[in-house]
Amino acid sequence: MSSDFQHEDFQVSHKLSKYVKSNSQEKIISILKRAKADSKCTKQLFKDENLNLLIDLLKIQNLEIINLSLSILADMCRNLEIREKIRDPKITTYTLWIIRSLEGNYNLHCRAVRLIGNLSECSWHAKSLCDQQAVGVLTDILHSKTYTEVHIMTVRAIRNIWNSHKKSRIEIQQSGAIPKIVTMFVKARAKSESKYVGLTKACLKAMCSFAESLDGESAVQMRGESNEEGFKNIIELCEEKNDLALKCLYNLSLIAECRPILGDCGVIQRLLLLITNNEKLSWQILGSLCLFCREAINRVRLKAATGLEVMMALLKNNENEKFHSMILDAFLLFEYDMDGIGVMVKNGLLDVLIEKLKSMIKAEELQSKNEKEVSKKRSGDSSPYERADYKYNRTSIGRFSLDYHYENWSPSSGASTSSSPPSTPPLPLYNCKDFDESAEENYSPVCSDDDWTEKDHNTNFHDKVKSSFTKHVNKSTLALLSILSDSNEPMEKLADPTVITLLSTYIRFTKDPKALKILTRISKNSAYLVPLIQQGFVFEAQTIYGCKQCLLHLSALAETGGAVGQLSSILLRGTETNKNMIAVSIPFLVKSKKSLRYLLGEHGGIPLIFRVLENPEHSLHDNAILTISQLAQLLEIQPRTIDWSELLMETNIEPLDRAKCDNLPKPSIVTFILDDGTAVDACRHTLCQKSEFFSAMLNGKFLEAGKKKMLLKDTSKESLNALLLAANGDTFYNQTIEELLDAVLLANKYLMPDVLEILIKSSISRLNYDNFSRVWNWTRQNSPHFHVWTHLKTFCLESFLTSRMTRNERLQAFRNFAAGNDFQIFLVEIKEILISNLYLP
Repeated sequence: MSSDFQHEDFQVSHKLSKYVKSNSQEKIISILKRAKADSKCTKQLFKDENLNLLIDLLKIQNLEIINLSLSILADMCRNLEIREKIRDPKITTYTLWIIRSLEGNYNLHCRAVRLIGNLSECSWHAKSLCDQQAVGVLTDILHSKTYTEVHIMTVRAIRNIWNSHKKSRIEIQQSGAIPKIVTMFVKARAKSESKYVGLTKACLKAMCSFAESLDGESAVQMRGESNEEGFKNIIELCEEKNDLALKCLYNLSLIAECRPILGDCGVIQRLLLLITNNEKLSWQILGSLCLFCREAINRVRLKAATGLEVMMALLKNNENEKFHSMILDAFLLFEYDMDGIGVMVKNGLLDVLIEKLKSMIKAEELQSKNEKEVSKKRSGDSSPYERADYKYNRTSIGRFSLDYHYENWSPSSGASTSSSPPSTPPLPLYNCKDFDESAEENYSPVCSDDDWTEKDHNTNFHDKVKSSFTKHVNKSTLALLSILSDSNEPMEKLADPTVITLLSTYIRFTKDPKALKILTRISKNSAYLVPLIQQGFVFEAQTIYGCKQCLLHLSALAETGGAVGQLSSILLRGTETNKNMIAVSIPFLVKSKKSLRYLLGEHGGIPLIFRVLENPEHSLHDNAILTISQLAQLLEIQPRTIDWSELLMETNIEPLDRAKCDNLPKPSIVTFILDDGTAVDACRHTLCQKSEFFSAMLNGKFLEAGKKKMLLKDTSKESLNALLLAANGDTFYNQTIEELLDAVLLANKYLMPDVLEILIKSSISRLNYDNFSRVWNWTRQNSPHFHVWTHLKTFCLESFLTSRMTRNERLQAFRNFAAGNDFQIFLVEIKEILISNLYLP
């Protein structure tokens, strides 16, 4: 059966060729009618030779043959494969000849223009048509009186040529086709007959294509002949939720030349009504509205129509999260409009930005966790060739928007004389098709509803777009915070602990210089000085990467007369919490000794600090420890030099005869019996050499002379061993600082100046955060015996205050003092040191 059909189809094409050669026109018509009626027969004509045969029929002087041939070719050329097969310009030549030569035959014109429309979907044919002046022919048809169907096909053909061959656009602009199509669109909308519905749609499709090119000249031609009727009709169709009109309006809104004109037509008010009166929000509607924020005049219209309030309501609604990028971009365009910024803040902009910051931090926490897990996995990989470098700089994310140059991402001073951003900078295109990850990251990731639906099945694409969307929102969030921070007028909530803490946390994760600049700007504003101090930012900033500049700005503000007055007022009349925070923060801000004396001395700052130090459970306890050290450095306290010569007491013992000691017989051992019965052996010769006391006792006229054993009272084994090590010039190993100091006492007691010097140097070198408290306690116990130990006690306290230590070491050193029984005495002595130096000239 199938073979019969194939044979029959072959006969059709064979007969057609035969009839053409014999010029049997009636039989040609018969075959063409059969081919048109039976698709199986038409398929047989798909072969190259048969296509050429059909094209040649267009030049036969028979209207019915031409009509049937045009109809069949037009149907066949809907197929891409067929259009690609026909690469002979004669099809264009013959078709245009038919239109030019057979005037008044509207049916032929309709089919001829339909064929041109189908052919022009191929760029090759579109170019061929342009080369043969098809644009002029089609434009003439637009201006002629003909059937509506002919106009529909003509508009479609012009649209396809425009889309397929970009070089045709200048010719189409100059031909007057665009204004004529707009005029036809306006007139068709004014008529109620159903036949004009198709013409309206065809014209609107063409207008969408013209606008989609983003060519200002083409777009302006779409205004209409008078009273901007073209634009107004598009806007009216948008109110009817016409998708084509919405798309066209959005494309027009992308063109800078059109936005002021559309604004004059009341488009902003219409768009706001569409947003508020429809449950489902359209990308094109909101995208168009956001684009009207580009010009100062349209921003004025938007504010007057309460548009900012409407946009803020959308921004606060999490159901509209996919639109947030658009809105944030639009808000950035109010950079120099502080009235507009004020409206946004009044309607909750900061609350929104806070939520965005929270999301950014959650994402960073998750990423940090994933990086750690990846790092752990890779650390187990022994092959250096299989281990990929895992490097990712989170701050190197390219330009945050097309609206600003990368190096100028943050706004300049709010005092700038510029009233608005540049009028025609490049615009972000809110369409997925514009997404190109390699295109310098200039993508503004907003997609149409259809694009999201169509691409949802592609997980990789979806994830990529969502990731880009998130990055864009993050950049916009930081950029808006930057604008707020740059305002000379204080912004409500901007310096609240929530905002500052979130910014600080984000900087810790990312080390993002943009976020750091925001924090720095906030710290420069005198209105935020006291709120920042009261929330403990002075101490927070010391732990944040790159935040030194913030402290410098705060310090400069704190040194001003007005700030000193504010701080002193809080110290006198503030709440207990604020008093304490101000007191412990002052040494990190105020450098002037006069101001320090005024605030800490005359207005009770120091008592407040020490009241905090007395309570280890106080929330500011650790900060107060750091504060007293900082204050000591500001007061330039230095551990004073100790005059150890006071230890060398005068005696009536005869001077040591070194020569006699050197002539002693071979060294012998002497054993000292201590109070607890412990025996310690020592070299008699060494003792006599190093000590006048032992020389006199062991070699003189005393009872002990010549004995091998003798009692030694008030001496411990550890201190005696340390003394003997020093006398022998040996290295100290496990001796504690207390044992060395006890040995210093013995060296002084037994008149051993050389050993005394060694022990003193060793003791001083051993001082550190771990034993400051122990030495201080030791000196307190021994200070009644020798005045020099009082100096050593002060030396310990001053060293604790000023020695270079890490934060944890300083805190530990203080806790060691606090753990002793004499903690209150320690605090009193520290306080005396600070106050005495505070009032020094």
